[in-house]
Amino acid sequence: MVLISQWKDQWGEDTRHSEVFSRQQERAKAFAMAIKDVQKYIDECGLVETSDEESEKPIYRKPGFEGIRSFREMEQIFSQFIREHRDTKRLNRAQVGMMVGLHETIFARYERAFSKLHATRLIHLCEILDCSPVEMIHAAAPHLFGESRKEADDKLKLVLRILDMPASTASSLLSMIEGLVGEDRSSEQPSR
Repeated sequence: MVLISQWKDQWGEDTRHSEVFSRQQERAKAFAMAIKDVQKYIDECGLVETSDEESEKPIYRKPGFEGIRSFREMEQIFSQFIREHRDTKRLNRAQVGMMVGLHETIFARYERAFSKLHATRLIHLCEILDCSPVEMIHAAAPHLFGESRKEADDKLKLVLRILDMPASTASSLLSMIEGLVGEDRSSEQPSR
């Protein structure tokens, strides 16, 4: 009886090991397929291999209208955007720094592109400066909004108008657009 019990325990243990091994094999196969398809993904997205001073390894980016901007150049554009919007609101650095919870000299680092602007800080600054993060992203990467500068600018204007619409107007516009595009496309993933 003890021998049967030991055999069942051993057999159960072997089955568990076999299941774990099988799951590991499936994960390895999925990973290998993902690696195998990465070049196809890169090509489909129009990404090109490039380098940036912030990365030791090659990175893949989508070229913009003026080529590929470095991460530093984009940070400088964000900084200029913040400075211009702060000036438009007639606020000084100390005032904005106080609202952000930073000393004026620390906040000034964002306006000089000395410190990196993280997404959470970007959202916080947009709340304070009463602007849309979409505007800031468009300033640094307009190519994400269209195939040409004009298309990108037109789409930004459209987005900003939509953001300013009353809720009922936005809802009606959405219904109209969905009717024009068709129901089939509403379930598809957007290309951008």
